[in-house]
Amino acid sequence: DWPFDDGAPPPSQIVDDWLNLLKTKFREEPGCCVAVHCVAGLGRAPVLVALALIECGMKYEDAVQFIRQKRRGAFNSKQLLYLEKYRPKMRLRFKDANGHCCVQ
Repeated sequence: DWPFDDGAPPPSQIVDDWLNLLKTKFREEPGCCVAVHCVAGLGRAPVLVALALIECGMKYEDAVQFIRQKRRGAFNSKQLLYLEKYRPKMRLRFKDANGHCCVQ
């Protein structure tokens, strides 16, 4: 559990923990699935998924559009501004990546 305020962007420690979890999980078990949820599924979970997609190389606008196709109403203006300003460190890019990311 990584609680943070509803409607707010995640604190940097949660972002670091989230991306470290994904990096570890995908290295240990390529092609695995990771479920992400929050209470309503409109803010906190979509922001974390968007961060993962951006860290994998997707543009912020594409990540937002992609997630909104799956979950209408995702993100508020504060979260969108956070994602727009977020600068990826490419922490989820793997040299031997032959798989792809799937969001359901």
